[in-house]
Amino acid sequence: MSVFGKRIDALNVRVQAKTKSAVVRIITTVARAVINQTPVDKGRLKNNWYASNTRPSTRSNKKTDPSGKKSLARVARAVRRLKLGQTFYLSNNLPYAAVVEYGRYPNPPKKGKGKTINGFSKQAPQGMARIGLKKGMAKVKAVQ
Repeated sequence: MSVFGKRIDALNVRVQAKTKSAVVRIITTVARAVINQTPVDKGRLKNNWYASNTRPSTRSNKKTDPSGKKSLARVARAVRRLKLGQTFYLSNNLPYAAVVEYGRYPNPPKKGKGKTINGFSKQAPQGMARIGLKKGMAKVKAVQ
């Protein structure tokens, strides 16, 4: 291989490494914002964010983690395995995740009072994923 070809190869390796680093930073920032935006009663919803690089996860669990650290650890593992060109998925398969996201709680709340108002979570009245995505992307843009 010529000297020019070696330089092109070296440049290609550096560009790919910088690109992957930027992609990982963006994914991590956005995923963290979504997870942090997730409302907490006992922490089960927050602990059911699953990350993958091949297809959306179908997993869920019954454990609680109000801090979100376990979900963030799953994101970190998935981004370490991520290859450029793969699609990244962040999913939450609990049946009530969509209810929290889109405000489909009973209105008025059952038993007359609760953690909702007008069918929306008091902690996340505008959703968690949509607002988390917006907040995460705002942070990414601020860094650029």
